[in-house]
Amino acid sequence: MNNPRVNIRYAQAVFGLAIERNEVESARKDMNLIEAVISENPGLMVMMKSPVINSDKKIAVIHKLFTGKIDKLAMGFVEIIIRKRREANLYHIVQKFEDLYLEYKNIRKAQVTSAVPLSESIRKTLKRLLEDQTKGTILLVEEVNPEIIGGLIVKVENQLFNDSIRHHLQALSKEFNINTYIREI
Repeated sequence: MNNPRVNIRYAQAVFGLAIERNEVESARKDMNLIEAVISENPGLMVMMKSPVINSDKKIAVIHKLFTGKIDKLAMGFVEIIIRKRREANLYHIVQKFEDLYLEYKNIRKAQVTSAVPLSESIRKTLKRLLEDQTKGTILLVEEVNPEIIGGLIVKVENQLFNDSIRHHLQALSKEFNINTYIREI
């Protein structure tokens, strides 16, 4: 279940505690591990969502999976999530934690879509340009989509720059479909 209000509330709570304890980096590492384990094991999420399995058994499973791998802060956080019956939100909460971490460190994600994989020189140039524009650090998330034919689509937060050939062809098609000749009688 994805409840954005619950997700942000719990993520902010654990992030605030991590800042207070000066454990932001270790908390991030732990949250990334939790996210990876959940995404690699869909059965774990099914078990967490199950109303038939009681909280104590879910906590026991979490302890078996993560004892010695995550710190007390993260383990206590997961236990609270389970005791409050919010375990169905755990995956989304740890994702929201990552968003808070990136914001805290002034790191912005840039979704870059290209028809072919970017070369290292283009990647560096694009990253530098985006960092100059946003005055922050850029984390490039690359996607290859041959349907755009060529060019780039870059999305940073709520800004979209579409310079794909497909976009230009669609614009030309719209322009050609406009009847500029109106016959006068």
